[in-house]
Amino acid sequence: KFKPQEVANLMWALAKMGNWPDAGLVQAMQRRGMETAGGFKPQNVTNLMLALVKMGIRPDAGLVVAMQARAKETAGDFKPVEISNLLQALVKLGITPDAGLLE
Repeated sequence: KFKPQEVANLMWALAKMGNWPDAGLVQAMQRRGMETAGGFKPQNVTNLMLALVKMGIRPDAGLVVAMQARAKETAGDFKPVEISNLLQALVKLGITPDAGLLE
């Protein structure tokens, strides 16, 4: 089973290579992201969301909720560039950032 960092790294690597995975892999990685959201570090949250942007994939609502909740839980650990990139990814995906992320 993929760990949080592995989920984010796989999706980011595929996006950077321009290799868009099939829908089954994307769904599996999104499910795994939701299952392991509590273990995501700030960089993992940001990289996963940026990977989805780069691939033009609208994330499942459950993944968005899980990643925003995790971002709020770990807000004090985010570097400025990470929170900036996360907010940018959400906006590019057409998602209104949770109010807690903007505080």
